[in-house]
Amino acid sequence: MSKFQLLLDQFPVEIIFDVFKYFTASEILYSFYNFSRYLRQCIRSYQKYKINFTSISKNEFDQICKIIRPDQILALTLSDDEETPGQTALFFTRFPRFEQQFIRLECLHIRNFEEFPGLSQMESLHTLSIDFIHWPLYAFELVPIQQFDDKLANMFRLPTLRTLILNKESLNIRFNLKILPIAEQVHKFQFHLRTIDNFPFIFNFIPNIQKLTISLNTTSFDTDLTSKLYVPYSLTHLTIKICFGLRDEIKQIIQSCSNLIYLNIHIERNQTDSYQWFDGNWWQSLIDQFLPQLKVFRLRIDLNASLDLVVIKDLLKTFQTTSWTNNQQRYQSFIIGVMSFDILPNINCKQQLISSRTLVINLSHNESFGQPLYRASNIESLTLQHESNTEECYVISDLIEIERYMSNFSTLVHLKLNTTCTMTSFAFTQLLNMAPRLTRLTISSFSNHLCQLNNLVCPQIRWLDMKRQYLPSKFRMKFCSLFPCLEHLLNCYLYNEEDFEVLIENLRCLQCLTSHIQSCYFDSDAELNEWLQKHTHLKNFIFKLINERQILLWIGGCNSNIARPIMNSMKNR
Repeated sequence: MSKFQLLLDQFPVEIIFDVFKYFTASEILYSFYNFSRYLRQCIRSYQKYKINFTSISKNEFDQICKIIRPDQILALTLSDDEETPGQTALFFTRFPRFEQQFIRLECLHIRNFEEFPGLSQMESLHTLSIDFIHWPLYAFELVPIQQFDDKLANMFRLPTLRTLILNKESLNIRFNLKILPIAEQVHKFQFHLRTIDNFPFIFNFIPNIQKLTISLNTTSFDTDLTSKLYVPYSLTHLTIKICFGLRDEIKQIIQSCSNLIYLNIHIERNQTDSYQWFDGNWWQSLIDQFLPQLKVFRLRIDLNASLDLVVIKDLLKTFQTTSWTNNQQRYQSFIIGVMSFDILPNINCKQQLISSRTLVINLSHNESFGQPLYRASNIESLTLQHESNTEECYVISDLIEIERYMSNFSTLVHLKLNTTCTMTSFAFTQLLNMAPRLTRLTISSFSNHLCQLNNLVCPQIRWLDMKRQYLPSKFRMKFCSLFPCLEHLLNCYLYNEEDFEVLIENLRCLQCLTSHIQSCYFDSDAELNEWLQKHTHLKNFIFKLINERQILLWIGGCNSNIARPIMNSMKNR
C-alpha cells in the first residue's frame, strides 16, 4: 500500500466528503472506489450526490445505479436523447418506486416526461427543470401535446415545488397555459414566453411569484398595449432576454412591475430595429418613473455588425450621464456585447465579448476576397461550407486554407462538413495533428467526405453523425477500420441487416447507434429485441424503435471500451 493511500485513509470522513463535492458521481466511483476499503465506506455513506446522466456511457450508468442508493442523491439529471436512447425507461425499471425511494431528492432535471411517474409524494423536491424536445426527424402529434399539458398541470400541484424551469425549446410555446392550476407555493419560474400576450396567464397560476426569467422572440399579437398588466406585488426579480421585440412592450412590462428590486435585460444581437434600444435617457426615465425600489439594473445590448457606427456613437452618448456613470442610489450597469471582429466606436462604454464557440467558414474558388478581417480563436465547433450555383465540390488540400480564418485549433472539438466541401486525407491528417481535442465529425455526403479518407485510420474520432447518408455495403469493413475507436454513430442509413451486424461486430468501442435499415421491418419492440439477441453478440443494451426501420441503440458491456475497475472490485469482494 502506497504512502499516498495511507494518507487518504487517515483523513476524517468530513474532509473526504468535502473532496467529493468537486467530482461527478462517475469520477468518484472511478477514482476512489478501488482505492481502499475506507474510501468505499465513505462512498456508500456520502449523501449529497448530484448525478448527471447526460451523454453518459451505459456502463457508467449501470455502475452508478448499482452502487449508489437512491436516498444518497440530492440532484438528478435524466437524459433520453440520441446518445442515451431508452435511458428514462431503463431508469424506472431499476427504480420502480421512484417517489418512495428518492426521499432526499431536491433537484430534478428531465427531458420531456411522457414516461415519467407522478411526483405528488416527493417530500423534498423543490426544484424541477424540464427540457421539451422533439426526437430527431419526428414531430409530436396533438395527443402527446395534450398529455404533456395534463402532466405539466400535475407538476404544478406538487406541494414542495418552489422553482420550475421550462427550458427554451420550440415545443414550449404550444402549451395551453390556461389549463394550469394555481400554484401558490411556486416562487421562481423560468419560461420561454413567445409573446407578451401570455404574461397574464403566468401571474394567474403563480400568484406568489418572486423571481421570473423569460425570453421573448415575437411581438405581441394584440395591437392594444395600453392596458396595464396585473403583476403580483411579490415579484421582485425580473430577467428578460429579448430575441425580438418592441420598446413599447418592454415599457408595458416594466411599468407593471413596481416592486422590482432587481432587473436584468439582455437585448440579443439579431434585432430588426436595434437602434431603438440605444437610448440611455429612455431607460433612465423608465426606471425613475416606474421602479422606485430598484436596487440593481443590468442592461446589455449586443451590437449588430450591420449598424451604422457613426449613428451608434451618437446614441451611446446618452449612456455617459452621471445617472449611468456615477449613480449612488442604485447599481446600474450598461454593457455592449461585441463579437471579436466588431469595430467599436471610440467611446467610454463597458464592452463584453460575446462568447462564440462556433465558426462557419464559406470557402470560395474566387481568391479575390482577400484576407479575412480577423482570425477566430477558442473555436469548439467548425463548419466548412461552399456556396455555389453548381454542384462542384470545394476540396481543401492544405490546412493553410483554414488557418487564414482561425488563429489556433487547440480547442476544436467538432468538425462539420457541408455537402459541397471536403478535405483531402493530407489536410484532414494535418487538422487531427493540430487539434488534439477534435473527436466529433459530421458529414453530409458519403462520396465527397469519407471516400476522401479511404486510406486513413482515425482513432481520434469518437463521435460521427452521418446525417442520413447510406453506408455502402462494400465499404463497411473499411469504415470500421477508418474509425476503430468510434463510440457514437448517429443517423447512419444501412441497406440491409447484414451491414448492421458488421458494424456491431467490428466497432468494438461502440456505445450508441442510431440507424435506419432499409430492408428490415420490425413490427414491435419484442420482434426487434429477439432479432438483436439472435443476430448480434450484444448482451447489455437497450433500444428505442422509432418506427419500423429506425433503431436507436444504447450499448454497454463488452462493446464499450471503458475501464471497469468498479465491476472488477465487486467481483473480487
